[in-house]
Amino acid sequence: MLMTLPKNLIYPLILTVLWAAIYLGNISRPALLDDADSFHAEAVREMVVSGDWTTLRINNGIRYLEKAPFMYWLAAIAVSIFGQQDWAIRLPLALFSLLLTLVVYRFGKSFWGERGGLYSGLVICTALGPFAFTRTFIPDVILATFLAFCLYMYLLISTSSEEDKSHRIGPVDLRCAALFASAALALITKGLVGVIFTGTIIFAHIVVTGNWKVLKRFQFRYGIPIFLLIAAPWHIAAGLANSDFFWFYFVREHLLRYLGMRYPKDYDTVPLLVFWALLLVWLFPWSGFIWGLIRNFPRKIRNLERTEQACLFLFLWIAVILTFFAFSTTQEYYCFPTLAAFALLIGKGLSDLDSPEGASRKWGLVGLGTTASITLLAGAGLIALAWIGSDGYTNLSGTLTVNPDQYNLAFGHMHDLTPATFGFLAPLVYRTASYLIVGPLVAFLFAALWKRWIISFLFLAITMVGLSHSFSSGMVAFEPVLSSKNLAKIVEYHYRPGDKIVINDFYEKGSTLNYYTGLQVHVMDSGFGVLWYGLQDATAPKLTLDENTLIEQWNSGQRIFLFSERPPLEAFLAKHPDFRYRVLADEGGKKILINW
Repeated sequence: MLMTLPKNLIYPLILTVLWAAIYLGNISRPALLDDADSFHAEAVREMVVSGDWTTLRINNGIRYLEKAPFMYWLAAIAVSIFGQQDWAIRLPLALFSLLLTLVVYRFGKSFWGERGGLYSGLVICTALGPFAFTRTFIPDVILATFLAFCLYMYLLISTSSEEDKSHRIGPVDLRCAALFASAALALITKGLVGVIFTGTIIFAHIVVTGNWKVLKRFQFRYGIPIFLLIAAPWHIAAGLANSDFFWFYFVREHLLRYLGMRYPKDYDTVPLLVFWALLLVWLFPWSGFIWGLIRNFPRKIRNLERTEQACLFLFLWIAVILTFFAFSTTQEYYCFPTLAAFALLIGKGLSDLDSPEGASRKWGLVGLGTTASITLLAGAGLIALAWIGSDGYTNLSGTLTVNPDQYNLAFGHMHDLTPATFGFLAPLVYRTASYLIVGPLVAFLFAALWKRWIISFLFLAITMVGLSHSFSSGMVAFEPVLSSKNLAKIVEYHYRPGDKIVINDFYEKGSTLNYYTGLQVHVMDSGFGVLWYGLQDATAPKLTLDENTLIEQWNSGQRIFLFSERPPLEAFLAKHPDFRYRVLADEGGKKILINW
C-alpha cells in the first residue's frame, strides 16, 4: 500500500497514522478534570450558550479576562457542531498536535532532507511532553504550532536568494504574509509571548549573524496590516466591552505575572534547574540523543552554509525561550515552545546516523543504550513498587497522600503517589513496565546488531503509542480523584430550582460541578483563584459564603449541596461538631453533603 503512494506522501502518512494512534486514540477519556481543564471548558460552554465571543465568562456569567480567545473559539466551533462532548472540547488540541507534527516535518525536510523531516516529525509526534501537556485544555500546543510556523517562514526567507520569486503572488511574498499572520495568531492564542518569542528569536538571529539585509525582505507595508487585521479586532472589542480590560490583561496578567507580583498569587513555580532538567523527561524517549546535539553546534556564526544557519537558529530559539523564563515563574509546560526546536535538532542527528556517509554512530548507540538502561531500571522499579504496595486497598483515593501545597503545579498530584497506589494499579503498572523494558531494548538491538536505524527509531515511536495509552489509562483510573464529573451528575439528578451548590474551598477545587451541571456554584473562598477578580465587579452576583452564613442557610430549610475534599471538610467539622448532614455521594476523597 505504502509503495503505491507518491514518495513525498509516505512519510507524512506515517506521521499521521502515529498521531491518530496517540492523540485520537486518547481523545475521549478521562473526563475533564477539576481546575484549568474544566473551567476553560466552561468558558467555551458559556461562549456557545451566550453567543458572546468577546468576553470569556465562567461560573455562569463571571468575567474571566485572563486569557486570549483563539483556543476557546476553536473549541466553541467544535462544540457548536458536535455538541457538548469532552472529545469535542479536546479536538482542537489534537488537530494542532497533528499540525505541529507536519510543520516540524516540513521544516526538517527543507533543511535536513526527507529522512531528516521524518525523524524530526517522529520526535515531536511521539515525545512524552507534547502528549502530556495536551491532556489538559490549555493553548500551548497551538502557540507552539504558530511559533514554529512563523520561525520556519523567517528561516526560509533569510536563507533563500533575493532573486527567488517563486513564493510571490504579485508583489506579496507569501512567506512574509504567513510570518505576520502566524505571529498574530500566536498573539491571540497566548498573549504577548506570541510576539515576544518570535520577535526576540528573529532579532537575536539577525544580530548574531549580522544579516540586517533580511529586514528589507520582510515587506512590512503588507505584513503589518495583515498582523493588525488578525490581532487587533478582538483586543479592541474586548477593551470596548470591558473598561478595565487593558490594565487587567496587559499589566496584571502579563507584566505582574511575569514578575511574580500578581495578586492573588494562585500559581506556583518550578525551580529553574528542575525546569531545565525536566526537558529530558518531556523529550523521552528521544532524550537519549540530546547529548549529540553538540555535534551540530556551529563552530562559527558568520558565513554559514544553509544547514549550519538552520542549526544556529534552532539553538538561538531554545536559548531565548529558556532565558526568558529564567527571570519569571515557571510551570512545567512553559517549555513547550522549545520542543519543536529540540525535535528538529534531534531529527537531524537521527538522520545523520541513518545516512550512508554519516559520521561515527557510536554516539547514537550510546544514546540508545542509555535510554534502554534507564527504562529497564524504571520498569523494574515500577514492578517493585507494585509488588511492595499490594496491600489490598479497596479504592484508589485511600492509597494517596494529600499535598495541597503542590497542586498549583501542573503535575503537582504526582506527589500524592505511594507504593500502595502502584499496587492498586498493578495490571496497568505491569503493562507500562513491559513497554519501558522491551521497547527501547529492542530498538537498541536493531541499531547495534543489524544497523537498522529506521526500524529502531520507528520501534521507539511505536513504543510511545503503547505508553500514551498507559498514560491515558492511568488518568482514567485517577478520574474520580482528579475530576468530579460523577459527583456533578449526581447533583444534577437531584437538583431542583432554588437549590444551592456550595464548594467548601475556592472554585477550581470543584469546577467540574459547574461545567457538567451547567449550574452556578457558590464558594467558601473567593480570595483566591480565577473567580477573585470577576467577583470584584459591582454587577457580579454574591457567590461567596463564610462559615457562619453557610450554617445559617444550612439550617434555614433551603436545600444545599455542599461539595468538599477531605482536608477542608475535616477542618470545617472540627470547628463545628454540631453540624448535621447526610452524605449524598462519596468518591475520590470528595463528598457531597446535603441538609435534606
